[in-house]
Amino acid sequence: MAPVKWLLSLVGSACLIHAAQVQFSLDLTWQRGAPDGVERDMIFINDQFPGPTLVFDEGDEVTIDVTNHLPFNTSVHFHGIEQKGTPWSDGVSGLSQWAILPGANYQYKWVANTYGTYWYHAHDKSRIMDGLYGAIRIRPSADSKSPFWMISDNPDDIEAMKRAEENTEIVIASDWDHLTSDAYMDALKESGYDIFVLVNGRGSVYCKDPAELTALQPPQVRVVITEPLTDKGCDPFMRVVQGDWEHHPAALPPGLNSGCIPSQGPMTGFIVDPVAKWASFNFISAASLKALVVSIDEHPMYVYEVDGRYIEPQMVHEIPIYNGERYSVMIRLDKEYASYTMRVAGNGNQVISGYANVTYKGGEDNPRQSTPYINYGGVSTTPDAIPLNTTHLPPYPPILPADIADDFHLLTLGRINSSWEWTLDGTSFLPANLDRMEPALFNPQSPGLDPSLKIETKNDTWVDIIFQLAIPSPTKLQPPHPIHKHSNKAFLIGSGMGKFTWGSVKEAMDESLDNFFQVPVYRDTFVTAPNGVAWIAMRYHVENPGAFLLHCHTETHLHSGMGMVLLDGVDAWPEVPQ
Repeated sequence: MAPVKWLLSLVGSACLIHAAQVQFSLDLTWQRGAPDGVERDMIFINDQFPGPTLVFDEGDEVTIDVTNHLPFNTSVHFHGIEQKGTPWSDGVSGLSQWAILPGANYQYKWVANTYGTYWYHAHDKSRIMDGLYGAIRIRPSADSKSPFWMISDNPDDIEAMKRAEENTEIVIASDWDHLTSDAYMDALKESGYDIFVLVNGRGSVYCKDPAELTALQPPQVRVVITEPLTDKGCDPFMRVVQGDWEHHPAALPPGLNSGCIPSQGPMTGFIVDPVAKWASFNFISAASLKALVVSIDEHPMYVYEVDGRYIEPQMVHEIPIYNGERYSVMIRLDKEYASYTMRVAGNGNQVISGYANVTYKGGEDNPRQSTPYINYGGVSTTPDAIPLNTTHLPPYPPILPADIADDFHLLTLGRINSSWEWTLDGTSFLPANLDRMEPALFNPQSPGLDPSLKIETKNDTWVDIIFQLAIPSPTKLQPPHPIHKHSNKAFLIGSGMGKFTWGSVKEAMDESLDNFFQVPVYRDTFVTAPNGVAWIAMRYHVENPGAFLLHCHTETHLHSGMGMVLLDGVDAWPEVPQ
């Protein structure tokens, strides 16, 4: 693993657009860059990394022109945008479009019909790892009901929070490696290992003693990882983690998993004005590989928006955030005028941290050190620290799924054939040649889909999908998987330990109602339980006919096949425009 650091950045300057019909151009180029001081080939968007933040108003009709000057095929997915009535703009090669060839361009058109925080990124192979991503912010319409009155009943506070939301700071937390995505995937294939590595962008490389890093690893992980970590906080290559498949350690690139080299880079800073009383931060995880946890020293955070929709605000001190997830928070500016550290740490995987500063205007010269809620390993420093309960995020205003679904599917997640290959059902892979396939949207019977896992649904029906996490021999450890659903959001309706042994969710509810939530969670990304044998239940409404992807958002897992195709509404298939 190459030198380690976190990218934590306020992304570019926002392109503020107020018209009903808006247009933006993204020019993709392959250049030499050094986000953390080490040069490599990478993707720039309009000559910047990360790409420019796109800010729209709810209801805007959006046109985005993408020009591909890269030496390979690509596509751009607008993560969390539901694409109601525009499935050809979802941005997945082989499903919603042909790949954008080198030198070609593609025009995406969609309506910003839901407010909130989103992001755009590559969806061809693992090009997120090369830098193709940026933030999207859709400002709510004037008649959207905000939940700020549930944080404070003081009218002045409510108005201050509304102003803070209008001027929110967008924070992208992402991992960065010194290998290109192709070289990284080649390392997996040649070595046979499932490599978990963080080498991030803006910030510094912190090298610590392996014994110190090992002591910082969460206790539940130490039960399984019994050998010391490397000097980069990486897990050793143990059979209990990698399984009994064939491995070739000599094929690992030099320095990939150990051999930390420190560096000093710039630190992102945010200036907040205490006169404003409140500040808002929108966190986006653009991580390719790592689960994260975020916190701001001495400042409780009121989480008020999740994956682009308001929730009943939850007061917390730390937020676990997985690949593709978004959380918006309010903080009260009532502390001493000084600088406070924003911390982003690994969450149960690599022991690593990155930092930014949140500085009160007028407190720039105050030398005091802020007190953390989490340590370098992402573990709470005090028993009083409250982590976000991700199974209790009541949508605001309330929204509920149908009581009973029309269709049921059980998927078993895990490794197959090798340490680094992953599947959603234990047998099938998402095709590796999506960028050369006839898009399924053009032809739902596309021959390229024959060997892949797919589900066909009818329009205006409700579908239940159970994700069963199992630990088959010889692998005794499996990471959590952030499962992202394209198109409209879905409901997380329940979870449980052990195997899902029922033939339907209704049967499960009749026998084990305690495993199901009184208030389902409504979002576009759902995380399976770490380790052990466990399941989660998702329910969604088929209301947007088209070919969409359901997949693990850990880039190496998706690239190795951990995804499936949703052929939604086959009885009302859309006619694709030229």
